[in-house]
Amino acid sequence: MTNSKVIGVIGLGNAGLPILNNLNKTKKYQLIAYDIDEHKLNLLPENITRASSIKELAQKCHATITCLPKPEHVLQAVEGKEGLLENASPGMVWIDTSTTDFKQSQELEKKALTNNVSMLEATLTGGVHALQNNNMVSLAGGNKEIFNEWKELIQDAIGEVVVLCGDIGAGAIAKVVSNMLAFTNMVAASECMMIAKKAGLDLENFFDAIRVSAGNSFAWETVVPHIFNQKYEAGFTMDLACKDMRLCYLLGEHLKIPLDLHMEVKKKMEKAKSQYGDNEGCYVYPRTLEDELNEPLSLNGWDNWGYDIEVVDGSIVVKHKNRPESKHPQYNTQSQ
Repeated sequence: MTNSKVIGVIGLGNAGLPILNNLNKTKKYQLIAYDIDEHKLNLLPENITRASSIKELAQKCHATITCLPKPEHVLQAVEGKEGLLENASPGMVWIDTSTTDFKQSQELEKKALTNNVSMLEATLTGGVHALQNNNMVSLAGGNKEIFNEWKELIQDAIGEVVVLCGDIGAGAIAKVVSNMLAFTNMVAASECMMIAKKAGLDLENFFDAIRVSAGNSFAWETVVPHIFNQKYEAGFTMDLACKDMRLCYLLGEHLKIPLDLHMEVKKKMEKAKSQYGDNEGCYVYPRTLEDELNEPLSLNGWDNWGYDIEVVDGSIVVKHKNRPESKHPQYNTQSQ
């Protein structure tokens, strides 16, 4: 054993497992992991310690990263006699990557401090594909000094770009608003693609035309290829997407801000969730239009499409991979 810091990861789902893998690749940390699914633990590399409980993990770590689906799962993991906070090693830092309720995070920070635990938020944005390549963006919240001390760990776990949005709660607010914007753009993108299809336009050509127009967005760049290949971003489920939309609704209610457009998109998302199930990918909404109009938007040649992200001049940029050759020559040197 070395003198490197011991880092725990709780939750080995679509976010937690890539985070654990990213940290393991650095060879800088002693790693210990816990998940309620023992099968996931059994699949880990031998150099990663498997904890039998959250209590065991908490007692051994300098820092613990939680990667959990919903606010109630965070509470279950950190509260109580068997939870993270009451069993934490002295001075432990708890980094929560979960998308949760900002008021809950603020209350948990107070509880953490009474147990000599410092809390940071490190919410995730940019897609699971980017996280798997240690290239996701983190929207953080917490004390600036503690953040600066542990920023390198967040970068090693998630990606180089980490934005401190403010105190605890700010990361959660930024994340749910980001998702609200992404899903609103997704609904708009779906309707615009159906306009193009019914008008007889070439869909690939139309996709690339909008990419260089004022109508472009991260959602356009990533939703439309998922429509083409009908995979609908399975790494993030409709259940979680609708959870995030509800969190944003509660935020607007708390701040007494009317969210008329948000409510319309929320209703459409919930309709798609009801039609296709909790576990369908979060970009499945376009299928509601396809089924209603009996007009498929799928295209051949997009099965192996993927993407990376870069931050250029402070803005996120999508770098496409394995897409068919564009009809616009300028894309074929940049986007393959």
